[in-house]
Amino acid sequence: MYGISSLYGDCVKKILCVLTVFGLLLLLFSHPAVIASGCSIGLSLWYTAVLPSLLPFLILSNLLTRTGMFHYLNRIYAPALSRIFRISEEGCYAVLLGFLCGFPMGAKVIADLVREKHISSEEGTYLLGFCNNVSPAFFLNYVCLSRLGYASVPWRFVLFFYLLPVCYGWVTRPFYRFDLTDSRVRSTKKQASMHRLDFPMLDACIMDGFSTITRLGGYIMLFTILAQFLKLLPLSSFALAFLGGLLEISSGIDAIAALKGLTSLGQTAWIGAVSAFGGLCILAQTKSVLEETSLSVTTWLAGRIILALLLFLLVQVPALRAVILPGCC
Repeated sequence: MYGISSLYGDCVKKILCVLTVFGLLLLLFSHPAVIASGCSIGLSLWYTAVLPSLLPFLILSNLLTRTGMFHYLNRIYAPALSRIFRISEEGCYAVLLGFLCGFPMGAKVIADLVREKHISSEEGTYLLGFCNNVSPAFFLNYVCLSRLGYASVPWRFVLFFYLLPVCYGWVTRPFYRFDLTDSRVRSTKKQASMHRLDFPMLDACIMDGFSTITRLGGYIMLFTILAQFLKLLPLSSFALAFLGGLLEISSGIDAIAALKGLTSLGQTAWIGAVSAFGGLCILAQTKSVLEETSLSVTTWLAGRIILALLLFLLVQVPALRAVILPGCC
């Protein structure tokens, strides 16, 4: 009976796969203008924003991880972060880049640390829950100043936005068990056997950076095409904006900012939630950089959903809103 049900399930999957391929081909030939528009928007976003801002960090992070030189950086911030989150010194490096460099850099660093055996899979799983966030540069300039329309940076709201994942990481720490003693021993051995930088290693780091950034560009283009197809559906502007935010962070924020009749409080709550979640495009990118590791994207997804819901709900609390969003109606 089990064999028959398994065979039936495989047949259904194959049929759905074939139907999906034919459906995509049909859309490709029936709506070439929509495909071209989505490709143009996605490639422009990748070339002008993602490539110059993320590629240097990818290459540098690869070098620091493979040579083990990030241990020297850890001496600056690891004593504080390791006490707050009760993690290894190597894990502190993932926290730093995950908060500073944006999606999906945090997940990429965590995957590299697990792959190079600097941290355990259990510690990597814990870090995934809160260390892969939207970059401060994007949130300050694009979200707060450009789309929310603040005349100056709302530092209270920014601080609140990034304190949420910090609190989430601190609260969820007791649910994970990993031995920090083993991590310290492993750290000592790694520092004693640091690799010297040479051209073959540099070539490998550059190629890995370009490989990662190219895959990210493919996902961005795919989801911007899907976002363009959403506009063909007979849905309300609010539903289209919500689905756009679910798919891709930039197009979703643009659609919410363009909604008429939405109060400044509602706009802030929705755009903040979309920024915290990241969208299915970021989910696909995160899944991509976790390949060849035992890490699951489920932990990251659960953290993003919880953080987005918390931000959306907490912004509605009058007492808290008066502190983080003074003057917002």
